[in-house]
Amino acid sequence: MKEWPPLLDYFKNELGYEVTAEVSSLGYELFYINLSSLKLRLSNRTPVVRVKNADLAGMTPHQLLQSIQDVIREKKWGNQTTMILLEGKSEPLLKYTTGPLYSNLVVIGVEEQERVRQSRRPTGDFMDIISTQIPISLLSPYETTSPVTGSRFFGRELEISRILGNPDTNHLVLGIRRIGKTSLLREIERILRDKENAPHVVYMDCSDLISTDDYVREVVRRLEPRELPRLEMQKYVFYFPNFLERMQLRHKSRLIFILDEIDNLIIFQRGDWELFRMLRASSNKGACQYIIAGFREAQREQYLLDSPMFNFAQSIRLNEFTMQQARDLIITPMENLGIRLKNKDEVVTRIYQETAGHPNLIQYYCMILLRRLDQTGEREITPDSLIDNIYKDEGFRGHLLSSFMENTHNREKAVVYAILLGKQGTSRLGIVSQAFMDASLRKKGITLKQTDLDEACNMLILAGILHRKEKDYSFTSPVFVKMLQQSYDLNHLFSKTKEEGL
Repeated sequence: MKEWPPLLDYFKNELGYEVTAEVSSLGYELFYINLSSLKLRLSNRTPVVRVKNADLAGMTPHQLLQSIQDVIREKKWGNQTTMILLEGKSEPLLKYTTGPLYSNLVVIGVEEQERVRQSRRPTGDFMDIISTQIPISLLSPYETTSPVTGSRFFGRELEISRILGNPDTNHLVLGIRRIGKTSLLREIERILRDKENAPHVVYMDCSDLISTDDYVREVVRRLEPRELPRLEMQKYVFYFPNFLERMQLRHKSRLIFILDEIDNLIIFQRGDWELFRMLRASSNKGACQYIIAGFREAQREQYLLDSPMFNFAQSIRLNEFTMQQARDLIITPMENLGIRLKNKDEVVTRIYQETAGHPNLIQYYCMILLRRLDQTGEREITPDSLIDNIYKDEGFRGHLLSSFMENTHNREKAVVYAILLGKQGTSRLGIVSQAFMDASLRKKGITLKQTDLDEACNMLILAGILHRKEKDYSFTSPVFVKMLQQSYDLNHLFSKTKEEGL
């Protein structure tokens, strides 16, 4: 075995990090180090390139960087942070890594490596080196547009435990858009695939599947594409259940289907339900387990006695984060990035209250704060930072309000606008009753049945807009109310909603 770089040897044998050797490329020794425990945008296979003195002597710094970029292309590491461990000084190379072409490179010279090895906080010093070369907003795990898994996945421990602990049960994950349904499903998929005796898992985004044909064809393509011609010749309603049973026998275990964004498929299946009856039959026979995610349509169908989704799955509702989950999401990455939080409890409480614990908004909030620190070069967040930064950020304003618009229908919007219009002129919103909502709606010319008002309130609770305590309601987020009032003419919004129809 070749002698490892001293820093990697120290991280592996003294600190317990997982380090593995990779096949060399263009004459460089390559390694991977597992930095996922830091809960940042650093993976369990963070690439490391060893640059020896002979490499430094044989090329100019610019040529060396070009050579390393070729290694990155060959290994397809383009979007990952890559560590370069030098046997010499880092300064000559650092002069050339300031441009966007090298934004994912971290250069660590021999002196810095020795300083980390002698440090009383080696991981902290190692992260300090990384965060001085890569913007902390890019190193953070916060993601507001795409699903995340592994080291960047936070919270939902109870939901994961319920799903994985009940392998003989189907599960229906319910939640508003951007609450983290897809991330949860992807994390479940990752955990299942990483098991020693991994079951056969099929993840499918069903948002573009609108018919039984679409669904069956996609499943056959995933499990056994050679049978697609047979599918075209034989009516699937007789063929598909038999196909699933054969696939179960082939894989010697129940097939696990993870079906995301199921609502559109439900809409197009209503009145016929051919597909969902087949799914139910395959589950009853023990061939398949289903882990499904949806929102309005899925929630409605699970309670209808004549629906094939009635008693088909145990429902798991994704709500906002608890205070402890929010605290972990805020503090763990910040501290690993070397960010000081002055009056930590107050900072966490303020962020939690202003986002109503919505994980997507918490991440957006934290991302804004880190971007401001990148701009100023500071490494401290105080309660005053929250006031100065978040209320002025147009991106957060748009993100918050668009989440509301996407997650509510006109009836729910009308209830929200009616409450705010009914409270105009008062200093505090406080709590409101359904009687107050009803009276405010009637003043604006709208009368709702009690069942419709109940459903609207329930959806607003699910959407994280309202909170219910016994018979009364209140808004969960003061920031949402303030931004809605500042950004729109509520009378105009109400009129447009009424005009469009409830």
